[in-house]
Amino acid sequence: MKDWISLLLILSLVLQVLLVTIFSLQVKRRRAQRIFWDKTPILKWPPVEVILCLRGADESLLPMLKAISRQDYLGDWRLQIVVDSPDDPSKMIVETFLASHRLSGSVRPTWKDLKLQILAGRPLRGSLKCAALLQAFENLNDETVVVAFIDADAIVKPDWLSQLVQACLQPGIGAVSGNRWFVPERDTLLGWTRAVWNAGALVMMTILAIPWGGSLAVRREVIDAGSWKTLLEYSFCEDTGLLRPLRELGLRYVFRPELLIVDHQDGISLQALSGWVSRQLLTARLHHPAWPLVALHGMGTTALLFAGLFNGAWLALATYEIGCFVLLLWIESIAMQRSPRSLMGWARALFIGQIVDGWATLNAFLLRKVEWREVIYQVTDWPRGVAPLESPKLFDVRSPSNSSGSFRSD
Repeated sequence: MKDWISLLLILSLVLQVLLVTIFSLQVKRRRAQRIFWDKTPILKWPPVEVILCLRGADESLLPMLKAISRQDYLGDWRLQIVVDSPDDPSKMIVETFLASHRLSGSVRPTWKDLKLQILAGRPLRGSLKCAALLQAFENLNDETVVVAFIDADAIVKPDWLSQLVQACLQPGIGAVSGNRWFVPERDTLLGWTRAVWNAGALVMMTILAIPWGGSLAVRREVIDAGSWKTLLEYSFCEDTGLLRPLRELGLRYVFRPELLIVDHQDGISLQALSGWVSRQLLTARLHHPAWPLVALHGMGTTALLFAGLFNGAWLALATYEIGCFVLLLWIESIAMQRSPRSLMGWARALFIGQIVDGWATLNAFLLRKVEWREVIYQVTDWPRGVAPLESPKLFDVRSPSNSSGSFRSD
C-alpha cells in the first residue's frame, strides 16, 4: 500500500508540473499577443460603462473609487453604482467621495457621467448582486459597446479600463477578465494560506477558462443578444456561468495576465477563510462545466496527502511538498514577472493551504445553504442556482450596517 501511495504522489506532482507548464505557456503567449496589439492601437475608443455593485463598506472602497476615477481611457465612459439599500454605509462613502471632489476643486474624475442608484427590489431567486447587475443592464446607455465590472476591493491602475476594452474587442473575443494575486502585507499565516490556495486557483482558472468578475469586461451583445441575463436571474454570481452564453454567440472568454490585481488584505480567520474558499468553489459547482475537474484536483490531492501520512510514505511526501513549493515560486515568477520574493510565506502556509483546499472542495459539494454578505441563500440543483431563504418582505433580516465589504464575484 505504501508503495502505491508513493507512486500516486509522484504522479500527482508530475500532473501539477504539467498544469503549471501549460499555465506558463498560455500566459507567455497572451503577453506576446498584447505586444502585437500595441502596434495597432484602436483609432476610436468606443463608449464604455463600468458597473460597481455595493453592499457594506469595504475598507478599500475609497481607494478603489480614487483609482477608478483616474482612468486614462481615451473614449467616453460612464460609471454605474448600484447600492444595496438607502441605508447601506457604502452609499455615504460614495457620496462623501463625490462631495470632496466638488468642494476641493481637485482634478475631476475622468468618467463622463456617474449614476448612483439603489437596488429597487429583492429577488425571489438568484443573488442580490445578480439582481443589481440586471437592474444596471436596464440603464445602459444606447451607445455603450463594452461593459466592464469591478469589485470594491480591486485597486486598479490608470490603464485598467483601456486594457480591458482593447482585449475585449479582439476578433472572436466576447469577454475578458483578470484575476487576483494575494501578497499579505502583515505576513500572517492565514493570509499566506489564502495566497497558496489562490495561486493554485489562478492556474486552474486560466487553464479551464473560469472568468473572474472582479475585473471583467463583456461586449454589449453578450448582454443584449445572449442568454446571460436569463442565467443571472437564478445565479449566485455573474462570472463563472459566462461560457455557455458566449458559445451561443460564437464568442470566447480569455484571461488577460496584464489585468492581474494585487490584493494585500490578510486579516482573516480560519473559519472565514474556509467559508470564503468554499464559496469560490461553489460558484464553479453551480455554473461552470469544468467543476468535476476542479473537484477531482482539490479532493484528490488532499486525499493523497493524508494517505501518505497514515501509511508513512515520508520520502514521497517530502518530494511532493518540495515540488509544490518550487511550483509556487514558479507561479509567482510568471504572475508577477519577477524573481520570487515570498519564500517563507509559501513554505509556512503550503501544507495548510492544501488541506483547506480539500476541505473546502468537499464542503462545496455538500453545501445546501450559503451565507454571503449576511444574506443566506438556498442552493438548488435544478436549475443550478440559488434562492434567498427569506421571503421578499423579510429578505434583508440583518442590517447592512453590520456587514463589511462589497459584493464580490469570487
